[in-house]
Amino acid sequence: MDKIKELGTRIIEDRRTVKILAVIIVVVTAFLFFGPKGKNENVTLENKKDEISSGKASETANDGGNGEVAEESDKEKKTQGGGKIFIDIAGEVKNPGVYEVTSDSRIFEAIEKAGGLTEKADTTNVNQAETVKDGQKISIPKKGATAQSSGGSGGESSQTTSAPASNAQTSTGTDPASGAKININSADSSQLQTINGIGPSTAEKIIRYRTSKGAFKSIDDLKKVNGIGDKKLEKLRPYVTI
Repeated sequence: MDKIKELGTRIIEDRRTVKILAVIIVVVTAFLFFGPKGKNENVTLENKKDEISSGKASETANDGGNGEVAEESDKEKKTQGGGKIFIDIAGEVKNPGVYEVTSDSRIFEAIEKAGGLTEKADTTNVNQAETVKDGQKISIPKKGATAQSSGGSGGESSQTTSAPASNAQTSTGTDPASGAKININSADSSQLQTINGIGPSTAEKIIRYRTSKGAFKSIDDLKKVNGIGDKKLEKLRPYVTI
């Protein structure tokens, strides 16, 4: 009887031992399975956050850098020129008119834009290497005449009858009685009014005609201007040229 009780006690103790071992195994397994994984996930999340943060910082830096590069590029373009401007080229070129060119263009390039020079063109006093300006009027003279290049924005014009290698210029504003002739393709209103028989109204009509129709091809073209007939043309003929 005592042996049976002793055997029962051992079985009970063995069961308790098994249960304890089972609990220990479960705890250890859970620790091994969940503990490191959780840590790894935390580390992974932290790494991802760092990558995202550094990525945003990099994008911001790149955007800033690109913006600075673009600004510098714009500044360089403005400094170096190359923007679009408009010039008016008249006189002895094949296709006179208003042309769009770059701000760093030269007069010889403007002449090429207008189809080149005619056979009658005289470029002795025309500085073809001069840089053009916005709003500039360039008039290429006929042989025996002079040339004019009126300044752009400021609206000023230089005038001369000689000085080789000077800007493209013309001799205007001279009293016709002195023998000098007025170039009707380049003279302004005040210069046209120095001609006997041309007042402010007629001067403006002449300028308006050549602006809309192009340069006068001959003196006789003045008859196409409203208010100038055959008789008036004959009075003006000794004092004008193209």
